[in-house]
Amino acid sequence: MTAAKPKITCFHDGDCPICTIEINAMKKLDKTGNVNWVDFTQDKTALATAGLTYKQAMERMYVIDEHQQLQSGVLGFLQVWKQLPYYRRIAPIIENVPGLLLLMEFCYRIFARYRLPLTGKVQLKDE
Repeated sequence: MTAAKPKITCFHDGDCPICTIEINAMKKLDKTGNVNWVDFTQDKTALATAGLTYKQAMERMYVIDEHQQLQSGVLGFLQVWKQLPYYRRIAPIIENVPGLLLLMEFCYRIFARYRLPLTGKVQLKDE
């Protein structure tokens, strides 16, 4: 039996302890291999292939969806969640409850802005 081809690609910061905990939890649920998990700290060439810089990837989470469109932030998370058991039930709620997506994106932007200082990591300029 061959493994299914991943439907989406999720770029993540493998050096971020907060991100790693979250990504590892989602990886465990991805038993069907729907997500190509790319740690861009280990594979920076993958970012260039997606048209992203290291600086951009450090500022927000990016996902290439099933239609080969680049999504970021909460919209990116939604693409990942739609591929995972349990999480896929949350996605329609977030998309359909008025204002919830905007609220989550607002909160995500705050987190993204402070995640590096919180983890003691220094943001580098474009590489």
